[in-house]
Amino acid sequence: MTYAQFSGNNLGEYQNGKLPNDTEGIESFYDRFVVNYNKNNFKVSSTIEQFNTPTEGSSYVNLSQLSFQYKNKPFEVKLGNFYETIGRGTLLRSFEVPGSILQDISYRSRQYFNRDVLGALAKYSYKNLKFKLIYGNPLNYVFPPVPEFTKGFNNLKSVFGKSELANQQRRSDNILALNSEYSIKQHTIGLAVMKHNSNSVENEYAMLSGSGNISSSISYFTEISKEVSKNKLTDFSDNASFALYGGFNFYLNSFGASLEFKNYKNFLIGSGINEPPALVKEHTYKTLNRSTHVLIPTNETGYQFEAFYSFKDYSTLTFNNTLAQNDFGIIYSFIEYFLEYDFSPTEKMDLKLFVDYANDPLKLQENRISTGVYSNIKIFNKRSFITEYEYQNFTREFKNYVNHALTVGYTHTSKLVINLVTEFSNDPDVINGKTTVGKIGSKKFNIIGKFWTGTNIKYQINRKNTIQLFAGKRRGGPACNAGVCYEVPDFEGLEIRLTTRF
Repeated sequence: MTYAQFSGNNLGEYQNGKLPNDTEGIESFYDRFVVNYNKNNFKVSSTIEQFNTPTEGSSYVNLSQLSFQYKNKPFEVKLGNFYETIGRGTLLRSFEVPGSILQDISYRSRQYFNRDVLGALAKYSYKNLKFKLIYGNPLNYVFPPVPEFTKGFNNLKSVFGKSELANQQRRSDNILALNSEYSIKQHTIGLAVMKHNSNSVENEYAMLSGSGNISSSISYFTEISKEVSKNKLTDFSDNASFALYGGFNFYLNSFGASLEFKNYKNFLIGSGINEPPALVKEHTYKTLNRSTHVLIPTNETGYQFEAFYSFKDYSTLTFNNTLAQNDFGIIYSFIEYFLEYDFSPTEKMDLKLFVDYANDPLKLQENRISTGVYSNIKIFNKRSFITEYEYQNFTREFKNYVNHALTVGYTHTSKLVINLVTEFSNDPDVINGKTTVGKIGSKKFNIIGKFWTGTNIKYQINRKNTIQLFAGKRRGGPACNAGVCYEVPDFEGLEIRLTTRF
């Protein structure tokens, strides 16, 4: 006898605080409830999002996802909301950034950070062949699910009946795509075609990809995508629309290296439903993640090279070099060199040291030097003391500016994590003319710059429930996660998040 099974999770977050340009704190509450039902080969999933705030026009309650799945090899069918990517994302990339909530100053609303497709998906596999048929409307997450952009639309109506979806800004793109793959020995060839419609404008695209192992130490991947309804298949001029991406990986004992290259021209599909590989290292360090280069698929060429070596004492040395060039009449070249050494000087201490050099003409940052140290010291059984300090210096229009970030923390296994984070910047693009008053003894002085200080506490109540608390000031700016970059606004106030699984 087969029994049905329910599972799910809930993410609730309360905020009381100020965003940039706010004169007083605003209360808000966001909640995302997901429930799944499984029986035999069937699965049903639904997601309800809601956001409540006094700000007019920003609150909503929305059935944001509803999906039906049937899986019985070699077939798989999905109806409703689903995630699917074609190749490496040059034609279509769906994603979900777990635990991330978007907050936009313009709309003063919040929503989960994802891009799904609302429609139908069918897969079939037979020996070395795989087929994938996709029809639907990808989500444009720029617009929140408030009545202004949803117009009371019902998810089921778009899947099973005539849809008004194309008239909505959140899902203005419509696609029909067929993706096939054929594997022979250690190599795979992929071919995809896609028809895209947005605001009654139709375009057709084609993609050819190849991947595999040249030897036990060398693997490769390459992908060519092109708009073919307006330009010839062989046209790769500046007026054409295409994306070329390729890469090699090499591993031998304790050494590994990868080399990737890109050439993207006029290749932003619709509202941005595709995201070709950025080929820019995604850093975990605050100053580097915030100052990363964001891909411009309408005009970008470049490469990324990374190498690492693991020593016999288990320490690791990592090097990365990135180049991204944008031609807007004048060529803007973002170049970055990154070096990191991860080692353990004692059994109870882990250290990371990094240094980074970059030039970023789009941000008007020259000779940007970043460096930092991360330490994890075990002080008792299952308890650790963590410190992290980062320093960044760059030149803009012949003036020097700095960024500092200091984190001091304590952890008890993964059950309790406490961090105190302090940041400082005198970058005029960030501080908006802010002046901080300092004091030494009885003498006061002005510091041209801004401080952010906040406390993060994470406590795992049990295996299924976790609570997080933030209080203070948190610095915003660009952030990148899972290859997707987005803007995070400054926040000052209190934030409480409860995550539950069942």
